[in-house]
Amino acid sequence: MRLKLDREKLFWVIERLQRVLYRSLIVAAVLSAGSFLFSRKAILILTRHVHLKLYYFNLSEVFFASVEIALYMGILLSVPVIAFLIWREFREVLAPKLLHGPLFVVSAIFLFYLGSVFCYLIVLPSGIGFLVSYQGGAIKAMISTERFVHFCVAMVFAFGGAFELPILLLILGKLGVVTCKMLTRTRRYAVLVIVIAASVITPTPDIYNMSLLAVPLYVLYEIGILLLRIGERGLTAQGKSV
Repeated sequence: MRLKLDREKLFWVIERLQRVLYRSLIVAAVLSAGSFLFSRKAILILTRHVHLKLYYFNLSEVFFASVEIALYMGILLSVPVIAFLIWREFREVLAPKLLHGPLFVVSAIFLFYLGSVFCYLIVLPSGIGFLVSYQGGAIKAMISTERFVHFCVAMVFAFGGAFELPILLLILGKLGVVTCKMLTRTRRYAVLVIVIAASVITPTPDIYNMSLLAVPLYVLYEIGILLLRIGERGLTAQGKSV
């Protein structure tokens, strides 16, 4: 009987996820098509922002780089719609677990864009500047347009995803996977994981660029603990009143 219920629940989740995926793809495709009109300008803005001169090594490279950045711009712009679709499809499951659901969704969107903007404004110029600084004398940097676009987009999305840490901790806490006490007790291990993650995500191995991600991630980890503590106190007070 339990196996049957688990299968029904699994099929229900898969069906909802497929619905979200199809609609998200349509929205992202439409926004990507519109973004293609501004894709070359976006590449120029990126190069000016990080003070680089780009090259292309085959005739189709700039076209494919424009297509790639248009696709990712479409996905980036569709994040609020995707978040809304996920909330609408799984609201009946998440609503009892998460208080102030719409505020929760807005916070997730805000944190993603905060991480993306932080990467664009601070991390990309610093990291790329560090890497390019190794040229000199007979060594000159000839950066491929397509690889440059791929690098920048990957970094922006990585930082956007990393800044979702408080939301992830809050969801795990509401589902009973972690507690405030557990996260506080394992803080030293969390710091180690954050440092390792920062060293993998950031473009350079130096301490300065690693700290550009590690420090905000640690602050967000502490914010996640604080939110869990507030939630647990609210549940305790609710239980006493009952």
